[in-house]
Amino acid sequence: MKTINRIKAAAISTAVAATSVLGSFASAPAFMSGAADNDNYAKLLQYSLYFYDANMCGDNSSGGLDWRSNCHMDDEIKGGFHDAGDHVMFGLPQGYTAAALGLSYYEFKDAYDATGQGDHIKVILDHFCSFFRDSTKLNGDNVSNFLYQKGEGNPDHGYWGPPETQGSGRKMYWTNSGASDIAANYAAALAINYKNFGNADDLKYAKALYNFSIQHNQCATDGPDTFYASQKCKDEQVMAAGALALATGDSGYKNTLSSGVGDIGVWWAYGWNDANLGAAVMNGIVNKDWSAANSYLGSKCTGSNYLFLDKWGSARLNCSMQFMALVATKEGGGNYTDWATGQMNYILGNNPANTCFVTGFASNSAKNAHHRAASGYTSYDQFNMNGWDAAGDHMSPFAAYGANAHPLIGALVGGPCDANGSYHDNMADYVCNEVAIDYNAGLVGAAAGLYHFKKTGSVDTSIPGVTKIYSGSSTTPTPQPTDPPQQQNPTDPPQQQNPTNPPQQTTQPSNPGTSSGDIVLLPADMTTGTETGSDNEINNYVEFKPQGAKSATLYVKINSSDTEISGEFGTWTGEWLEDKFEAVKAGSDKVATVDYTIPSNVGSTVKAIVWWPHGDGVTIEKVVLHKDGNGPSVQPVTQAPTQAPTQAPTQAPTQAPTQAPPTQAPTQAPTQAPPTQAPTQAPASATMYGDANEDGRVNIADAVAILQCVANASKYPLTETGKANADIDGQAGLTGTDAITIQKLDAGVLRYDQIPLR
Repeated sequence: MKTINRIKAAAISTAVAATSVLGSFASAPAFMSGAADNDNYAKLLQYSLYFYDANMCGDNSSGGLDWRSNCHMDDEIKGGFHDAGDHVMFGLPQGYTAAALGLSYYEFKDAYDATGQGDHIKVILDHFCSFFRDSTKLNGDNVSNFLYQKGEGNPDHGYWGPPETQGSGRKMYWTNSGASDIAANYAAALAINYKNFGNADDLKYAKALYNFSIQHNQCATDGPDTFYASQKCKDEQVMAAGALALATGDSGYKNTLSSGVGDIGVWWAYGWNDANLGAAVMNGIVNKDWSAANSYLGSKCTGSNYLFLDKWGSARLNCSMQFMALVATKEGGGNYTDWATGQMNYILGNNPANTCFVTGFASNSAKNAHHRAASGYTSYDQFNMNGWDAAGDHMSPFAAYGANAHPLIGALVGGPCDANGSYHDNMADYVCNEVAIDYNAGLVGAAAGLYHFKKTGSVDTSIPGVTKIYSGSSTTPTPQPTDPPQQQNPTDPPQQQNPTNPPQQTTQPSNPGTSSGDIVLLPADMTTGTETGSDNEINNYVEFKPQGAKSATLYVKINSSDTEISGEFGTWTGEWLEDKFEAVKAGSDKVATVDYTIPSNVGSTVKAIVWWPHGDGVTIEKVVLHKDGNGPSVQPVTQAPTQAPTQAPTQAPTQAPTQAPPTQAPTQAPTQAPPTQAPTQAPASATMYGDANEDGRVNIADAVAILQCVANASKYPLTETGKANADIDGQAGLTGTDAITIQKLDAGVLRYDQIPLR
């Protein structure tokens, strides 16, 4: 349960006149029409994940909402997720949320795959776990320093507006001997993520953080304004031991889990301050001992009444209990499916308030959640302040979203504030209408579990404010017609298929081998290395000379539990020409092979990069060049060619990542100049070469501005000075190679004094 300091510091009171309230309702963003789909668990899982896009902090290029962009980019450690309707990064709910989301994917992966949400949950978990690793300083295998909080509660709550304009200078809280509860939560999240996706660094950091936690056994103080107070860390440590046991199978972790569950007992729902039930459920999964978990679940998860555990975020606690009960049901620890179905039916609208407590899900969804970024207000000055009501529980004046509000999709509000179902759809009422990342963790898990058992509903193909729709029976995101083309990174140049080549096929050899016309390139014969992608993951690559070959076969050994690889081939032809391959299955020997038809206008170097699995998860064994163009005997695997975009993006990112993926900046200079394009009028004089958007800096944002202008100059124009600044590739006229030159600068491949100005 959150402390009273948390409640008081969150205070926002609004005295809004009746006419103002009506005006706010009339101009509020439209949500999905129709009654709540109370058994549409596919849609519920889909929607519930978008709240994390709304609360993503740092580089938001992987987010899927048109009203969010990069924020807090000056934080010492970027990333993580905003806590709730505010923008602080509190460690306890951060770690719990990532661990719970990871467990939901581990247990109900079939639900994610069937609804096409696998890619979305991976984007979210990658963002969490990348931040956890970046927040942890290692000396060998030991934690030397650990960031456990970003920002301060009270100063943060003094600001009402979007995170993009909040300002800089947030305080960072580091420790070299404490925050054991938070370190253990991070360890649990990283260990489960390793089990799910096989990133070796996740396991390395999980072990280090767990050891750090049990070494110091000191709970975090969370700064001078304690919002999340934890009195113990043993429960988080037992949960972390369980996650490490799941990830490694190590008997030491298993024994610590088993004995630890007996010590901590179970007395509350699994949440940010109480990992007891989570640890007991983990003990059931790992050690097949359900006694502790079932003792508690059996006493609570029964009957037809709404399970009300506390007035603060009652729906959060209810959904967390559903999630744990459904995991127990799947793993043989009981049968709670019917109970969870009834509870979710209540949350989705069958309740005394006749309100769906998931925003944007139905016509009767809560519409005024306590959320700064979505509310449409940019300062406290836009509404009046009042004090507490007589009960001291919530703010009495009514507050609705403003005229410039954004559609908040899939957020679970606090819900009923008493066992009778009392509820206020009031932005000022943060008891009933708060939303938070830890609230949605249980909702996501329950939605996935219910779909696993019921398999009902379908995902939506259009959602207000959403630019990335993840749908279908696979885990490939389907872009909306108005979206930018989906690429490895939104700042990549538009992809083009070589018109002289037939569509490429990714192929899987039935009997890998070579013929007499082949050249076998081992790692010693090529340039090999690793590079950090835009998602901060380590990717393996090789570069090799084509030597006149017509095709090549890449051989990759998988060292993790994964069964398939993804990546791309590329070559520099005056632009970066790429052919991606996705989900290529490995054989029984754990070796995956991919064929590549080398384009006739190939540059002097071909690059092959493996995006998945990352790091030590794969080894590139060799490349075989086929002089006659005939590779091994193969069975084609469907692979769509990379097409040039047919439509320009309709919305420009407001801020680009600070570093482009290295694959965007080839190490080989162009061997042939692109066609010269004469400007239609004499350009203005350049004021700063490369500064296309004229913000006084040269970075990826300028590359984005150039690409958008090239794609649709009428929609994304540059000033004449901006064009003059942008034209730096050595050829007259604005083209994609100007953007690539800037990407090279940003990646450090090219120095500013080397730019080929005309």
